[in-house]
Amino acid sequence: MFAALICVISLAMMAQFAIFFWRANMLAIAAEPVSDALIAAQSTFSGSRESMEFETFAEISKICPAIGVDSLRLWPARVYYQAVRLIWRCSAILPQGSSWARQEMAFCAQYAAVSIDRRLSSNQAYMAAMRSC
Repeated sequence: MFAALICVISLAMMAQFAIFFWRANMLAIAAEPVSDALIAAQSTFSGSRESMEFETFAEISKICPAIGVDSLRLWPARVYYQAVRLIWRCSAILPQGSSWARQEMAFCAQYAAVSIDRRLSSNQAYMAAMRSC
């Protein structure tokens, strides 16, 4: 019985570590700058140049294939974004939770923007290399 308890606690701690590690990597990627061309494309899709919306970048990601290299996948960020958005909707009574959720949703949007920007630049480099052959 005691061994089972230790196993369950160990698995829970390992899952917590994996989630925190993924979030730290997401924040490190989201800290990179986004190109002006992608921001212009996003404003074309959404009509707003000021706000960066995760849903808009997720839609842009669907129409932008990855050529040549394995790009960042957005499904973990999409799951995290939906969970945080649910917390944001339920946090009407806690203003601290609402501001935290808005910040996390902005990080998810920035992560999606940087991943699409990386994908576009790798596609351009791949096509340039194909033309030079």
